[in-house]
Amino acid sequence: MSGAGEPEGGPPRSRGTARALVGYGLLVLLPVALALLMLRHGVGHPVQETAGAPKPAEPADLAGQVLVAGAVVVAAAGLLGLVARAAGQSPVVGEILAGLLLGPSVFGALAPGVSKEVFPAAVTPVMNTLAQVGVVFFMFLVGLEMPLTMLRRLGGKVLSAGHAALAVPFLLGMFIALRLRGDYQPDGVRTAPFLLFVALSVSVTAFPVLARILSDRELIGTRLGAMGLAMAGVGDVTAWCALGVVVAQVRNDSPLGVLVAVAEVVTFTTVLWFVVRPALAHVLRLLESRRGGVLPIGMLITFFVLICAVTTNALGVHAIFGAFLAGVVMPRSSRTVRDFAHRTEGLALWLLLPFFFAAVGLQTRLQSVFSLSALGVLALVLLVAVAGKIGGTFAAARLAGEGNREALGLGVMMNCRGLTELVVLNVGLSLGVIDSRLFAVLVVMTLVTTVATDPLLRLLRLDRLPPSPGGGHSPAEVPAQAQETAGARQP
Repeated sequence: MSGAGEPEGGPPRSRGTARALVGYGLLVLLPVALALLMLRHGVGHPVQETAGAPKPAEPADLAGQVLVAGAVVVAAAGLLGLVARAAGQSPVVGEILAGLLLGPSVFGALAPGVSKEVFPAAVTPVMNTLAQVGVVFFMFLVGLEMPLTMLRRLGGKVLSAGHAALAVPFLLGMFIALRLRGDYQPDGVRTAPFLLFVALSVSVTAFPVLARILSDRELIGTRLGAMGLAMAGVGDVTAWCALGVVVAQVRNDSPLGVLVAVAEVVTFTTVLWFVVRPALAHVLRLLESRRGGVLPIGMLITFFVLICAVTTNALGVHAIFGAFLAGVVMPRSSRTVRDFAHRTEGLALWLLLPFFFAAVGLQTRLQSVFSLSALGVLALVLLVAVAGKIGGTFAAARLAGEGNREALGLGVMMNCRGLTELVVLNVGLSLGVIDSRLFAVLVVMTLVTTVATDPLLRLLRLDRLPPSPGGGHSPAEVPAQAQETAGARQP
């Protein structure tokens, strides 16, 4: 019997429950049942695949594989970086070694099945792409940390010594390249780019790694340390320009094409320095005064770096040159730029550059170095690389009035190659200027000369040098940027 006031057809709560059950059946259970029927039908009638055609990796699977590879790469780089630091070396030495150990020479040889699981074929292109992005932003940071004030302060002595540290090994490298071209020059590559690239590859100095080593040795605030950093800066700028010429030669068949490409890049650089640089400083000051304004400044800087990289790549020179120029012209006094560099270096140094080291390692077969002929080539390359760097720097420093120990110390500093050399070698390999055998030889040369820098500096005991009789800069007069450079970023 219904109570007073209850409408016919039962209590409202009962009717609401019934409607909810009907709705649940129609809108949930029925769609699920139909989906299960469709799944059963699809499983029972598989789509026939073309025989022999490999099944492409699904995006979700590929993302998972990249994450696994990334975890292994970062863990190996971090662990060996700690081992290198404990051994008195820069962490970048351990990170380079980690990349080599993860490649086919060690990990691939000892555990080929596991290596293929961790680094399947589909992952390698993704790793290479991430590595190239990392190198672009690393080159931006290198350009940003170029000691421009220091270069102006130390003047002509640094310019001549820095160029001598590049020119002498470059000349000796040309002789090596002439000796190697019969066996190591790739088919289809013209002789001029091969000679220039090999000569350049034994001439490079790693400015970022050197800055860290000098900081660890407490030489960063001394006159000699500042001079070494400034010379490395001169060498780096010149080497990147020379690399741009080599890349232009590879990508242009005619001398006129090379000249046009170089002229375009020179024009672009001039516009960046004299027009974009002051305009960029003004825009950043304006945006910073508005405390965020209408534009996210970090995105503006990122866009600028990328558009510079795209521009130099389109002009026939590698994208890393544009990123380097973006760093050089970026206002150093801007707090936003410093904050952007601080945020960018974490991603670049802790993730993307370990990917770069792993990509180098996956392309390096150290077994090709251990033949009798290859060991002879490695010994020749090491002899020329070390003698050219140390000898050229020593002679230039002595002519500039430095003592024997100071001049030898500067030569040892210039012999540090590290990450900068690997970037150059990777460009050469990707362009096909050198083959994988010579690439492996030059990678080993890079590792040996980088590892040797710190012990040789300790042996020379440069921190106990007496004051220079020729005057010069005291530690207090060394520009603050020299000390900021080493402390700002760990290579």
